[in-house]
Amino acid sequence: MTDRPLQKEIETYNAKLPELLGSIGRFVLIKGEQVEGIYDTYADALKVGYERFKLEPFLVKQIAPAEQAHYFTRELDLECPT
Repeated sequence: MTDRPLQKEIETYNAKLPELLGSIGRFVLIKGEQVEGIYDTYADALKVGYERFKLEPFLVKQIAPAEQAHYFTRELDLECPT
């Protein structure tokens, strides 16, 4: 068993991405190596995930052709030392 939560589900998403691209913007529910469904909203996918898998780990992810980069910084109120 891996020590990285949802690693198998992330690998499954990446492997199935070419097939999923027909549903860009929708949300995929993945458990292990299985795509369990594609939903219009995150809430719908999450609801089905909890109904089927209870508290077992599962992945709900928005289908996108590329990962969107997010940039975070800390201590935004500090001035830049020059």
